[in-house]
Amino acid sequence: TSDAFKQLQGIIGKWKGKLTKDNDVVVSIESEFSLTSNGSAIVERSVEDGTEMFTIYHDKNGQLTATHYCALGNAPSFTLSKKDKYNLSFAFDPLCGLKVGKDKFLNSLVWNYDPKKPNKLQSYSKIIDTDKSIGANTKKLTRVK
Repeated sequence: TSDAFKQLQGIIGKWKGKLTKDNDVVVSIESEFSLTSNGSAIVERSVEDGTEMFTIYHDKNGQLTATHYCALGNAPSFTLSKKDKYNLSFAFDPLCGLKVGKDKFLNSLVWNYDPKKPNKLQSYSKIIDTDKSIGANTKKLTRVK
């Protein structure tokens, strides 16, 4: 497995917190990350304000990738674009078939996790709308298990 996949394994567990949208709307969120498929994938099950979604993380040709099964009714794919000690940044992969200016979808994702603070997790994501406007979301989570 890649170093990025091993880094992401640090967030396996159950988390609860708040998601703040760029319009200052705050909703509750719960996420659970689990290792599956003989250790080759991490599944994130999240419930955002009562709506369930899934994201699958796995290595493809040695690079961490993700597919997000979204409440918007689509499944954008991502490839790892940047990794440092605390952050994993994912960029939209247009090979999934979604089109800017035609579809509304999650188009970027960043996980921020400091192993020295193992019970805190943050995420930053952006959604691009059909008119190409971009909305931003911030998740602040606390480990519950």
